[in-house]
Amino acid sequence: MRKFIVKTFLFPISLILTYILFYFCLNAYLNSSFGKKSAIYIWGDSQAYQGIDLNELSKTIEKQVYTSAHHGAGVYDFLLFTQQVPENSEVIVSISKLVQIRRKENDYNRSGLSLWALKQLSKNKYSLKENIKILKSNIKPKSNISDSSSLYAYSDSMQIGLPLSHFRSYYQTPPSFLHDKQNLYLIGIQNLINKNCKLTFIEFPFHAELEKIENQSPIKAQTDDFINQIGSLFQEYRIDTIKLDESKNIFHDLSHLNCLGAKELSEKLGKNMIKQERTTIYISKGRGSDK
Repeated sequence: MRKFIVKTFLFPISLILTYILFYFCLNAYLNSSFGKKSAIYIWGDSQAYQGIDLNELSKTIEKQVYTSAHHGAGVYDFLLFTQQVPENSEVIVSISKLVQIRRKENDYNRSGLSLWALKQLSKNKYSLKENIKILKSNIKPKSNISDSSSLYAYSDSMQIGLPLSHFRSYYQTPPSFLHDKQNLYLIGIQNLINKNCKLTFIEFPFHAELEKIENQSPIKAQTDDFINQIGSLFQEYRIDTIKLDESKNIFHDLSHLNCLGAKELSEKLGKNMIKQERTTIYISKGRGSDK
């Protein structure tokens, strides 16, 4: 009877240990590109995924470029990314205004398992229910990094995509979680600083119609101030502008560049990074910008 109880107790433990070993071995294999110390690593949401031409940036800066950007990527994904990149890496980070105000349940949250990241979420008012949902979404290991991306094709006119009313609903009232999300991004950035990473930040442009909504929003003051909060983490930093050509349509929709805009931005970003001597936050401006 005693042996039966011991076996009954040990069996689930052995299954759990086997799963943990299998998970982390497969995860390490799927994400082995994070071990390339001479590479450039990118993190961001769909604006970064669609807005950076990896081939153009790699050619300009003469380094291999990998992206960990995803459509809908959120703060959990960023925290995990900061753990995965090796020390002394060169990293491009895009923390868009939309990623700060996007509702928690709409974040990607599927970049892998990290108890440290879940702990940081708990400290910043993420509920147990929210953390369990994230945990369940990451039971199966998956690749969180790629050396290629699929850019939006060029067209003479912009597609509407999500209607302006969708963005108005986001920008109407400052969400209760905005400060907590911003604080979590700062924790992630500090983690990269602690790893002695060379950091570049990029803010992608909005189409003029969406920019008008942002400029009239009560949230704008908080998202603009977040840039200064990021800068305060560094001894020296500067804010610079990347101006994109206005003669042709560079937008796929209201918030994403097409391949033409992505290629131009990537070339200019790469050239600037070659000359970059300190942490820089690049504000990219495009067609019809009122700023």
